[in-house]
Formats: sequence, structure tokens, C-alpha cells
Amino acid sequence: MPAPMMNDILPDLLEEMVYLLKQQGADPLEPKLRALRIESVCDCGDENCASFATAAEVKVANYVELQSMEGQVIVDLNANDEICFIEVLGRPDVKYLLEEYYDASSR
Repeated sequence: MPAPMMNDILPDLLEEMVYLLKQQGADPLEPKLRALRIESVCDCGDENCASFATAAEVKVANYVELQSMEGQVIVDLNANDEICFIEVLGRPDVKYLLEEYYDASSR
């Protein structure tokens, strides 16, 4: 089964990230962001963490920290400037949606 599209699980977060990228002049990342799939959810066990991998292999070479209104959102890029991981901290709304999706799909 292919990994779910980020837009299917986290449409509000996606739109917020697109808006924030534009505010910070990082518009070229928008099409990449809209095409993202959630490959896996971070398993660090931190209650505040709702981060997820968007590539099978995560090797961070660069990042863009978004000025989000709530919590922390950081877009991690690999050496090819492809988005490989989204760090999401202090966002219970995002954590809830990810848990809802993965709990439902594991039944």
C-alpha cells in the first residue's frame, strides 16, 4: 500500500506550511510540499512530537524553520533539496490527526 498523501491526513497543516513558506520567500518548496507522502511517523516517544518522515531515507542537509503561530514546524531537506522530514513539536492537533489515521489503518 502506498504511503498516504500529507494532504489527505493533514490538509490544514499543509496549507499553513504553504502560507508560511510564501511569507519567508521559500515558494519553490510549495509543489514539493503538496506532493509529499507520509512515509513514517517519528517514534521518539516524546508527547510533544508529531514529526514525520516524507522520504524512505532521511539524511538532513539543510532545513527551513517556519514561523508558525503554534508550536514548532521545521522542514528538513536532503542534499538534493528534497523534503525528507517534517519536524512538528507542540502541536497536539497534528499529533491527534496522525494517531487517528494510523490507529484506524492498523485495525
